[in-house]
Amino acid sequence: MAVDILVTGATGRLGKLVVPRLLDAGKTVRVLTRRPQEAIGLWGDKVEVAQGDFADPATVKDAARGAQKLFLLSPISETLIVHQTAAIDAAKDAGVARIVKISGSDWTLRNPDRSTSGAAHAAVEAHLAASGIAHAIVRPNAWMQVALAPVVVAAGKGEDLPSRYGHAAVSYIDAQDIADVAVHALLDDTVSSDPLILTGAEALTVHDIARIAARILQRPLGVSATSSAALPTHTDAFERRAIGEFVALIGEGLAAPVTQTVSRITGNPPRRLEEFLRRHLVSAETQKNDPKGEKTWH
Repeated sequence: MAVDILVTGATGRLGKLVVPRLLDAGKTVRVLTRRPQEAIGLWGDKVEVAQGDFADPATVKDAARGAQKLFLLSPISETLIVHQTAAIDAAKDAGVARIVKISGSDWTLRNPDRSTSGAAHAAVEAHLAASGIAHAIVRPNAWMQVALAPVVVAAGKGEDLPSRYGHAAVSYIDAQDIADVAVHALLDDTVSSDPLILTGAEALTVHDIARIAARILQRPLGVSATSSAALPTHTDAFERRAIGEFVALIGEGLAAPVTQTVSRITGNPPRRLEEFLRRHLVSAETQKNDPKGEKTWH
């Protein structure tokens, strides 16, 4: 069966935002997933579900047949190059006309000797360019939903906010804006193949974030000079290394620049960090901890 778009990573954080946007645009969608029941639970018969895995190239080739375009996304891992280049080759063999790839942050690709993830994404981008397939590359800055998750948890508990990046400012981007740009790139073939460098509307430090969160919660919040967010227990050695490199580069201020790409592509300004915090912070009344450290509430 022919479909407009094959979506990989559909049941992940970003894929769950991309698929409904495509459906709302009237597109037929096939999702490639290891968890078909989860996809069915999310979208029922609104999408075609192809069970498969990047680790099994045959399933990727099967899923690509009859698809006009491909949304390419896979987790950070030591197999990223192998999996994504194989997916590009499968798409080319299947006659896919356009690929939109979610890549790494621009500052990781510009420092491949200091970023394992950046080097991997750079290799995939080069392979995509050499494939001859029309494409768009999306390079999002630090995602609010990922980078700020420990901050949201700490603020909700009334604890000091972890200062993982020291005093460095970061132009965090909301995953919803990433999804909006990706969908525009999938639907509009005139979107350039030059990398789309996505950032939020402003660069903020952890102290700025603490002030914003304190206004929302109507109580003071502390910033710890010593604490940093712990990594999830399920991260492997490759991911821990990649994240450690992210922290070092961000700490140098490389994630601070602000671009106008979101506005240029979508016609709307990027969602602001305060909007994100308002959506995610719990009510102050349920948290009674007395945070220590520098107080920032003004």
